[in-house]
Amino acid sequence: MAAKVVRAPMPRSKRAAQFAMFDALKGLKEAIAAKEKHPEPRRILAEDAVLELNATLTELEQGQMATVVYYGAYEQAYKQLTGIVKKVDSFWKTLQIGDITIDFSEIAELYAM
Repeated sequence: MAAKVVRAPMPRSKRAAQFAMFDALKGLKEAIAAKEKHPEPRRILAEDAVLELNATLTELEQGQMATVVYYGAYEQAYKQLTGIVKKVDSFWKTLQIGDITIDFSEIAELYAM
């Protein structure tokens, strides 16, 4: 029977070299890094801003034009939307402008026109 040869593990510096062929696309790492999402932190509204926002929400009516700045959870960034108010639902605490439904807690600014 042949004797089993035990090899020492390959050092990490040499192990990385075997994957160098996958780094053939120059600039790929930089392009991927540029596309990465960097979440924007949520704003904490001051008490007077919350009161002003609540007052504007209670005055809004269906069919009225409004501009809202809200936090998009998927994009993890603030977005601005201007359109016609379809519904203000105080029970579910949502605002619908066009086809977009926004939770009251996501709204940072609201302007009725």
